[in-house]
Order: sequence, then structure tokens, then C-alpha cells
Amino acid sequence: MYISQTHAPSNFNSSSRAKEVPIADCHKLARAIMCRMQRSKPSRLFPSTLLLLLLFLLASCCSAIRDHARCSRSCVAKNCNSLGIRYGKYCGVGWSGCPGEKPCDDLDACCMGHDKCVGSKGITSVWCHKQLKRCIYRVKYSGKIGFSNDCPSDVAMRPMIRGMNMAILLSRLFG
Repeated sequence: MYISQTHAPSNFNSSSRAKEVPIADCHKLARAIMCRMQRSKPSRLFPSTLLLLLLFLLASCCSAIRDHARCSRSCVAKNCNSLGIRYGKYCGVGWSGCPGEKPCDDLDACCMGHDKCVGSKGITSVWCHKQLKRCIYRVKYSGKIGFSNDCPSDVAMRPMIRGMNMAILLSRLFG
């Protein structure tokens, strides 16, 4: 079983293919985190913080595994105020737009750029995560309205920023 990571840049080429990442890699990552947690000094982080980070990572992996074969062709707005958010075609752990799909709005375009970045630099790239945060803030201060009335982009931005803060922390600790 594989997790499909499809990255569709704006200059999408029909010869581009989705990257297939074995699910075993997800399990290897969780084991590596546990090993590092056992080797690290207990005073570095509170045990509850480490547990929370591990649970988030495992939930993200499980979400990606469950939805591994999906790419979005339509604009979606679900779980808008949680870390399990799905917004547009490109935003959300384990989701991406199908090849050639245009983003739903500027916020979704930020996520598309992040997908492309981590596809080339790796999922633990702090630079990619910071770039997504910068892009989100640019959209926020532009005053543009998102595609969804049920999930306004300003509401969707909060869990995305929290998620990127957690991704940056995990990348620095374990990347």
C-alpha cells in the first residue's frame, strides 16, 4: 500500500507522475521519533508535549494512509477549525489536487506551492513550512475572500498556521 503524493505545479507537464511513498515509511518515521524521544534528555521537552506531537504525527499518518488514493478535483471545505482540515484541493494532511487542477483560491495556491516544495526538498524542510506560513499571511493581509462561505479562509488559516508551527517543531527535533 502506498501514499500518493501528487504535486501539480502551475507549469504542470503531462509527463509528470505522482510520487508513491510506501506506508512503511510512515511507520519508520514513528519508530525514529520514539527512538529519539528515548535518547533525548527528559528536561528538553515536557513529556505531555512530546506525547501530543507524537499523537499528531500518528494521526496525520493515519489520515494520509486512509485517503492515500485521493486527489481533489473539486473544492472542499471540511473540519475548518481543526488540524484535520481539508480546504480547497491542496490543503490538508495527505491531500493534494489532481494533476493539472488549478487551486480554488489564493490560500489553496499557497498549499499547492507547499506540496511542490516538500515534494522537492522533503517533508521535514523547515524552509517549505515557513514559506507556507508567509504565503498564508500574505493572503490574510490582502483582504481577499476565499471560495467557501461555510469555511471562510480567515478561519481556515488558523489551523494551517498551527499545523505548520507543529511541523516546524517536529522537523527541527527529528528532521
